[in-house]
Amino acid sequence: MEDHTGGAAKGGALAEALARCVGARIDAAHANPATGLVALAVYGGTRCVLGAGIGPRVSGVGILPRLPRLRAGASHPLVAAMRAHLVGRRVLAIEVRGDGIVIVAGDDDAVMVENDRGGGEGAPRLRLAAPEPGLRPAAAAAPEPGLGPAVMVENDRGGGEGAPRLGLAAAEPGLGPAAAPGLGLAEPGLGPAAGPGPGLGPAAVPEPGLGPVASPPRLGASPGGRLELTPGRRGEARLLDAAGHLILRWPPQGGAPQAAVAYPADPLAAGAALVEASDDAAAGQEKAALARAVKTRRAALERRAEAVRGDLGRLGSVARLQKTGQLLLAQGARVPRGAAKALLDDWETGGKIEVALDPARPAKAQAEAFFAKARRYQRGEAVMRARLAETERALSAIAALEADVAAAEARPESLDPLAQRARSLGVSRAELAGEPGTSGARALGAGRPAPRRPFHAYRSASGAAILVGRGAEDNDALTTKHARPHDLWLHAKGVTGSHVVVPLAKGASCPADVLVDAATLAAHFSDARGEAVCEVSYVQRRYVRKPRGAAPGAVVYDREKVIAVRIEDGRLSRLLATKEEG
Repeated sequence: MEDHTGGAAKGGALAEALARCVGARIDAAHANPATGLVALAVYGGTRCVLGAGIGPRVSGVGILPRLPRLRAGASHPLVAAMRAHLVGRRVLAIEVRGDGIVIVAGDDDAVMVENDRGGGEGAPRLRLAAPEPGLRPAAAAAPEPGLGPAVMVENDRGGGEGAPRLGLAAAEPGLGPAAAPGLGLAEPGLGPAAGPGPGLGPAAVPEPGLGPVASPPRLGASPGGRLELTPGRRGEARLLDAAGHLILRWPPQGGAPQAAVAYPADPLAAGAALVEASDDAAAGQEKAALARAVKTRRAALERRAEAVRGDLGRLGSVARLQKTGQLLLAQGARVPRGAAKALLDDWETGGKIEVALDPARPAKAQAEAFFAKARRYQRGEAVMRARLAETERALSAIAALEADVAAAEARPESLDPLAQRARSLGVSRAELAGEPGTSGARALGAGRPAPRRPFHAYRSASGAAILVGRGAEDNDALTTKHARPHDLWLHAKGVTGSHVVVPLAKGASCPADVLVDAATLAAHFSDARGEAVCEVSYVQRRYVRKPRGAAPGAVVYDREKVIAVRIEDGRLSRLLATKEEG
């Protein structure tokens, strides 16, 4: 960060307001990357919150009356880095520059004095006094009792190329001899601490009765960090370690070159406007993300209702299935062995009925398959009608929520209750937060649909995820690409059906209630749907293999365990209602 002294001249009011922060402890560090507000809260008897807008939504700098209501979580890179290197440490120095603000934090409790000698060309710089190379440590004046740490002074011998260098704290004229005998502390091998350095004039000494002088630490000697904030619509935040190595730059691509920062004459008023502007801009984005998430949920419920109506439409085929079974029982003996289809006499109409058969089984023996399918449709009717009614109720509720979101003000207090309603109707937190892969405001690849998942996710009563493959090829993807070796894998025994996976922590076992819920879903999404009892195989995913050249969805497994699950309508309805669209 370059120094532009002319711009810093405008920061006198802010520098004066920040003077009390030097020596205080940094309590919190927050950021809202969507708006560009960075906030640093320090406490040194009173709380002070420094805010800087680095774009794209807000810009400027000031003293905030509060922390922003809408801000990133602790996992955000900028927030995580600031908390690791700044929070919990003391402010060793603050510098208000023409092109931004520098905050230096460390673990040492530096003893500081205030520089009240304003220069004619620049605003006060607040920094730690460090000794010049080759000189003994500078002597700093101790604070008066009850005043706490103050601001370190700078060396007032300005150079021709930049800001005044940091050096020894020189005594003010009229304070008496700087090297009063007997008042300085000598360090081993360095001679009296109060002795002046060559060409520097007398060194600062404590006033009588204040005790020995403390030598401030060098900045690179203690852990901590240096935060450089460049306010502006295309500004940036840079975090460096104590040695000056860059830790993080935000935004990652860096900011654009900035003109001299226009510092406010009233930092408190500017800070209040800054935090309100950030919250308003963020709330607008949150409202847009909420509206998109609710719209996506409504579309998913409409698809579900259409699918259930299609299932109910198959109930009309029950009579046809029963009739086909009866004709096969009566006429199956006339069908040649190995036939793939049969033409049966329809005694009611006098015509013919063509029936597809399994060539590997006798035609007459296949009659029971038609009767079983008819029974499954009949038994599943109650579940399907209950699910349709529940889906239609959810559709009504989500439509009302969509209207309320459209009419709501973009304020956190208005949006929070609506977000809670959305979550109760099945909208995920990821969609509300706009995480990558979702339809939220900050989703990656905005404008492109989220990638299709090969599974639907359901939730057990305890909240555990249960993943169900969407088709034969999706089953392969779920089992071979998404499931981990220690996850639990389930499949309805002896029939075609979906692969089901219960994600587990390494070394954990599946709770009994989650196992029953997963087995219920495995039975429902198989050819055993509608049966009162179904056997379900389950093993760890590590024991499931996909043979080379096998058909989609076909796998082999060993170390099989089997659970006989009784299908409970209430349990099944509860599970189906938790479906998260993939």
